[in-house]
Amino acid sequence: MEHNVVIKNPRKVDLRFASCYPNLYKAAMSSLGFHIIYDFLNSREDVYCERVVYPYVESLESNTKLADFDIISFSLQYEQDYFNVLKMLDNAGIEARKENRNKDDPFIIAGGPCASSNPLPMSKFIDLFVIGEAEVILDEVLDLYMELDDPRREIDAFLDIKGVYVPDNPVKMAIVENMDNACHPVRQIVPQTDDKKFIPAFGDAFLLGVSRGCTRGCRFCMAGCLYRPRRETSLKKLFKTAEKGKKATGFNKIALIGADVSGYSKLEELCEGLLEMGFKITSPSMRIESLTDNLIDILQRSGLKTITIAPESTWGLRKVLNKPILDQAIYNVVKRAFKRNMNVKLYFLTGLPTETMEDVAEMVEFIKSIRKMSKKKNAVRISVNPFIPKPHTPFQWENFDFNDLSVKFEYLNKNLKNVHLKVENLEGAFIQHILSIGDEKMGDMIEKTYNRKLKFKEWANIDFKLGLEDELPWKNINAGVSSEFLKKEYQKALNKTITPWCEAFGCYGCGACSK
Repeated sequence: MEHNVVIKNPRKVDLRFASCYPNLYKAAMSSLGFHIIYDFLNSREDVYCERVVYPYVESLESNTKLADFDIISFSLQYEQDYFNVLKMLDNAGIEARKENRNKDDPFIIAGGPCASSNPLPMSKFIDLFVIGEAEVILDEVLDLYMELDDPRREIDAFLDIKGVYVPDNPVKMAIVENMDNACHPVRQIVPQTDDKKFIPAFGDAFLLGVSRGCTRGCRFCMAGCLYRPRRETSLKKLFKTAEKGKKATGFNKIALIGADVSGYSKLEELCEGLLEMGFKITSPSMRIESLTDNLIDILQRSGLKTITIAPESTWGLRKVLNKPILDQAIYNVVKRAFKRNMNVKLYFLTGLPTETMEDVAEMVEFIKSIRKMSKKKNAVRISVNPFIPKPHTPFQWENFDFNDLSVKFEYLNKNLKNVHLKVENLEGAFIQHILSIGDEKMGDMIEKTYNRKLKFKEWANIDFKLGLEDELPWKNINAGVSSEFLKKEYQKALNKTITPWCEAFGCYGCGACSK
């Protein structure tokens, strides 16, 4: 059962919009962006937005078949979901390739971080891409769609809308400038179930949009480069939204959402205020520098049992990543957590630029030293992921060395047997890498893989490495940060040189804001 579902009479609207999430329900309902699109579009009287979640092809609201909608929109959060997009279209009886669809078929669009960073691999299947944040783009897209006789044939008419990408045409990313004017959905969908497959990642929690964008400058982070500058929601707006959300959902837990929640300028005041309002507080991850004694106390009093942090690697490689956090700072946070009988989850990367086996061995010893700090068996949980170069980052010119990573992961598994360790599948990570930096030719690979006519060894044969002077597949996507700035950061990374946080040390002219 779901509460707060929007029900409209389809006969009284001009346009039916299917908001599709090509991943499982629990992931969909943990996405604030998915809630935002639903709330934002249903605020229009002439539009009925319904949700369709993988692997289903009927809407959750009215059981309407996907093929019967006017517009189908896919939220592309992860490259691996591209195959699920094709499956949803196939199961709905809709032609995957856009040139094979006719006037009566739904108009298919896509947005989300993968669409904004590099839409090329999915360009054979999607009619139009939303580059940036939906609230400032979708109204114009829908208004124009309703004016056109055949939007697919008249696709160039959309090029005048900022944030709309049609293949081979330049586009400038569109973002919300003032977060108080952004969409903050209050009547969020509340699933009522005992089935763990359908319980969102944060459980019974109201998703609160604290901020968007990040300017910390971590060189591996696509979101940190893509959605600059950092924009904060005011405390007044957050408290008001939380209060309304509690009445609408019945939830007394808040999940703080944002690319840099820990960078929120009044974080302790926010958490203290939410605690006084009777909320428990959780967050996907916290920056190590932000976790003061006072903040950890507030979080513990609010019911948080696990502190999640991301050291990424050893000190030497943190300088490569532009994440200058000393080992002692990490130890201090872990000690504070254990002192309060809390658990700790830590995220690490391997396969980083300049990384050697000596670095991996040092990381293993670092993890072991953290594990020894607690007497509880499962107080420490470690997640190690392979580094995947991403578009619009200083590391977009780096390679993904499958064989090197295989050796390193074997070493990690062998030497961390007494640690609660989770590692990502390397074959899936390699395919993710190819899809993240590939061009429109990847569409054929995606389609063949979906049709089971392609195996991993054929992906493994792809030798796709970008040189500093090569033309980038996503050259037409202007996300703000200039290629010249990224090149400088790449060279600084190889030299293990830090670029201090611009908000504290001044502007570096990356191109993302008006300074």
